[in-house]
Amino acid sequence: MPKNECKINELWNQSGSEKLDDIKVEYHLKSGILTKVQAFTHYSSWSAPDPDTCPWCPFKSRLEFDVAEIALEAALNNEQTDHLLDICCRCVQKSEKFTFHNHKDVCDKWDAALQHLTGFTKDIISIPFADRSWDYDVYYRDLWEWVTDLLHDPYLFPHFHFNAQCLSKFNGQTFEHFVYEPFTAQHFWDAQLQLPDGAKPLAFILYADKTKLSSFGTAKGYPVIVRLANLPTDIRNGQGMGGGYVVGWLPVVKEDKQHSSKPAWANFKATIWHKSFERILSLLAGRLRMGQWLECLDAAQCWFFPLILILSSDFEEQSMMSLTHGVRSLWPCPVCLIPYNKLSDTSCRYPLRMSCDSQAVLAIAQEKETTEEWEEVLKGYGLHDILNSFWTLSSTDVHRALSWDKLHFHSSGEWSDHLWVELQKHINGLGRDKVSRVDKNYHAFPCWRDQKHPNQVMNILFTDNSVHKDISKMIVYATHDILREADCPIGYLLLCCVRLYIELDMYALFKVHTAETISSGRHMHCAFSAILQSVDCFQQYINKMTDKSNKNWNFPKLHMDLHIFDDVEAKGATRNFNTKPNEKMHSSLKDSYLLRTNFRDVAEQILPINMWQVVADRIRHRLFEFDEAQHQADEEDLLEKDDSLVNVIYHPISTSNVFHTFDAIKEAHRDDQAFGNFRVKLNNFLNVLLPSSNIPLPEGKHIHLRGTYEITEHHFICINYKSMVDWCQHTDYLRCNPLFFENKVVLGQLIFCFRCLVGDHSFPLALIHPFDAPTGLWSQKNKDLNFFRFYSVRSSIRGAFLIPDGPSNYLVVDTADTDMFLRVKMMHLEAGHIVRV
Repeated sequence: MPKNECKINELWNQSGSEKLDDIKVEYHLKSGILTKVQAFTHYSSWSAPDPDTCPWCPFKSRLEFDVAEIALEAALNNEQTDHLLDICCRCVQKSEKFTFHNHKDVCDKWDAALQHLTGFTKDIISIPFADRSWDYDVYYRDLWEWVTDLLHDPYLFPHFHFNAQCLSKFNGQTFEHFVYEPFTAQHFWDAQLQLPDGAKPLAFILYADKTKLSSFGTAKGYPVIVRLANLPTDIRNGQGMGGGYVVGWLPVVKEDKQHSSKPAWANFKATIWHKSFERILSLLAGRLRMGQWLECLDAAQCWFFPLILILSSDFEEQSMMSLTHGVRSLWPCPVCLIPYNKLSDTSCRYPLRMSCDSQAVLAIAQEKETTEEWEEVLKGYGLHDILNSFWTLSSTDVHRALSWDKLHFHSSGEWSDHLWVELQKHINGLGRDKVSRVDKNYHAFPCWRDQKHPNQVMNILFTDNSVHKDISKMIVYATHDILREADCPIGYLLLCCVRLYIELDMYALFKVHTAETISSGRHMHCAFSAILQSVDCFQQYINKMTDKSNKNWNFPKLHMDLHIFDDVEAKGATRNFNTKPNEKMHSSLKDSYLLRTNFRDVAEQILPINMWQVVADRIRHRLFEFDEAQHQADEEDLLEKDDSLVNVIYHPISTSNVFHTFDAIKEAHRDDQAFGNFRVKLNNFLNVLLPSSNIPLPEGKHIHLRGTYEITEHHFICINYKSMVDWCQHTDYLRCNPLFFENKVVLGQLIFCFRCLVGDHSFPLALIHPFDAPTGLWSQKNKDLNFFRFYSVRSSIRGAFLIPDGPSNYLVVDTADTDMFLRVKMMHLEAGHIVRV
């Protein structure tokens, strides 16, 4: 960071006015904006624009848009749409306009809505090969016009960030640096540093990958999707306005039996790709040297310079983008120059590739007199003899833009193709009983929010990578008592390796990274690498399995882990460059192919439908803002009429009308040890809770609830908690496993949840089974002391995912999410346990 900014840091650190969790925002010096410190609750706040009074335009009414949107989503054909409109015309009321009569009317209205958006252009590229010219169609949208559409959107504009920011959070002693969005990371900062004073970078995120449109894979599409790094992740990775947009459709080259598998054919396909992609980038390239002035919605004139900040793709596509030879190359990594036989050695670092170096190598090769000398030069760097389309953008280094991808490198790479395959081999080797036991363990796991719950995992081929992700999270808990060191030493060692892989994966998932979490993540990668490299028996096993099953452990995706936290420092959290949001968009393209095309010339039929969907999303968002404004206005009118509604308070406990007396509860739970002396223990608890909470006892007397007194039973608790990862509010919906605390954190199982009225105060309470005893001691302690406790629901921290480990013990699943991962690690540290950090 520049020296002037270091002085600013010193001034802030010496001011002494900081409060815990304050956020300091240091803007790039070229932005001309002073450093500011603000409370965390005020950070990123913005004012919404006034809602559009006619958000359904250009449709004549909201009713027309709703009907047209249904026809679009359901992919109704002409006859079906006409029939739907005939019904609507007969049923419509006079309060709203409805002028549709047939499918053509609907299509015309969608096309009218497209007048405000940049459409697709079709070009033909001709590439000579094997004594003839090959023609291919490429479709693309003007990227500059697309970004102009976003900048002129009143709902998106308040969210834009045009200047690089260095963020830090006050932890009570000092400001700790953190990154999360691309504009808070190093590459955005460096990009603005190269621009003239006052200029702003417009940073694009591009994704490209083939997808199977038909069930059998005979029809394929090749979409190019763009997102804008100047927008926050929640908008950028979401659906609808500000999210991903299809801006290109590349040609899919069918394999030719006469030429396939030849180096010349590989160069031919790469040439087609880059000539096609050059058309997509061409309209940006013209604005690189001088930039482009644009009047924004706040009437300010901004000087923008475009660049490709992030390329999001799988490994095969990364090889195509960088024009490296990929897996079979002597230098397979598209980011650095690591030899192919050193990929499994993740303890060493190698020189990084740079676009200028690749251009120089190609220039040297082209000066050689013979083909053999030419190829020898390129072979030394693993490059194709082709001009890279990204070289037309002087502000973009393709190798720096390429990014680590969790979806393809971990879930469907290291885990599904290697670690999970080898684990199953060892489990299968222990016999059918052990295999069945693994499946039974998965089946017995309780359900948890946002987690898939497969009942059977062994010897089943899963194509959904999200299932693989959830299997990996639970595998240690499902097999720790099966793959024992005494019975299967290599399998046990492999399970230890899997645990390290999962912890590395958890660090990679963080939405916000501080200097401490990045350091911890790097150390975790070192630990994972060490177990692969340092244990002789494991190395012998890897070599043996490589020879025996052709499963090569010297593979590029393992090496790519080395670049995870470099990418985090350079581009922010990994969700900024994850391919998952882009691959989700494939489903709508497949639906359009199956339901809206005649299966010939599909791009010309799919892309207009995609544009209609973009328009529908935009109008739907405007309708949402319109409804919200109307709802807020109605609430304000209601409050003005009835002041008694102002003091309504929301309690984080489910509503219910189930009332029970203490006598009824005692009878219903006669055989349940947890409810022994329920009323007496509750009286004792309340007599301690109220004074400690500075609430006077009713009439100054001890509480003595009688058997006929009624309480309200509830079935789940809604807990809002502050995440340790991103410091934002998250919500758990609990039915059985809440966390509670007094002067320490206690994990427990929710037994009974209820609300009790004492005097003028209503208390949300819970009876829990606390798990605060060492393993092996709890069972006897529970029997002897009947040790169940009451807690105030307001003392809950968050939910915890617990799974049974034997008849009386439970394991905490720290891999349930990143917040729980950090909380459990913190509990270990506070208890004095040895923890990998």
